[in-house]
Amino acid sequence: MIDDPDARDLERLFAPFESTQAMFRHVEKRLTSLELSVAAMEKERAVSEEKRKFMEARFNHIDRRLEKIDGHISRLVWLIIAAILGGFMSFVMQGNVLGG
Repeated sequence: MIDDPDARDLERLFAPFESTQAMFRHVEKRLTSLELSVAAMEKERAVSEEKRKFMEARFNHIDRRLEKIDGHISRLVWLIIAAILGGFMSFVMQGNVLGG
């Protein structure tokens, strides 16, 4: 009997296998399963990266559009202020002051 605890664990692990061929088939199945899992994770990571790039580009586009809208609103506010001041100045220049 083997006195090494690690060796006994290995012996118990592979005891159900009648031959080394069966053991290798089992190990090969497990390795194939791991390879498929890794491939699936890599695929998921790549898809997530592409989604992130797409969302980043979309948000950049939205930011540019918002900046344009902000610029237009700013111009519109200045035009309204200028129109109000122009109307007031026209009213004052005509001399139609409320008391006269």
